[in-house]
Amino acid sequence: LAVISAATFYFLIPDNYFDSFPFMMLMFPAVSVITHNLLLRSALKSLAKFNIAFMLSFIIKLFVYLAVSATIISLETEHKAVFVISVLILYIVYTVFDVKMILDDIKKLNPKDS
Repeated sequence: LAVISAATFYFLIPDNYFDSFPFMMLMFPAVSVITHNLLLRSALKSLAKFNIAFMLSFIIKLFVYLAVSATIISLETEHKAVFVISVLILYIVYTVFDVKMILDDIKKLNPKDS
């Protein structure tokens, strides 16, 4: 993802690169790893706790991403549209990846249920 993004900004849209992009490339995986670990811990306790934690994790991640994005948009004087599109793409990619990974891990924890 980082290589594709770097190539896109370097070759296709070099004038639209924004300074906070490396931070975004670090923030999304960091938040994903933290929530993934918390979800795995809740899955070990009970299915009911996992379901609650799963829904809460998406809400919390959404609010974190919105808060960080709002802060960066208020500070970023140029390239707001490119920033919003980049955040949207990163959110979709990491959400799909997060769901796939947690479902795979839950299946490994409960092989009789799959």
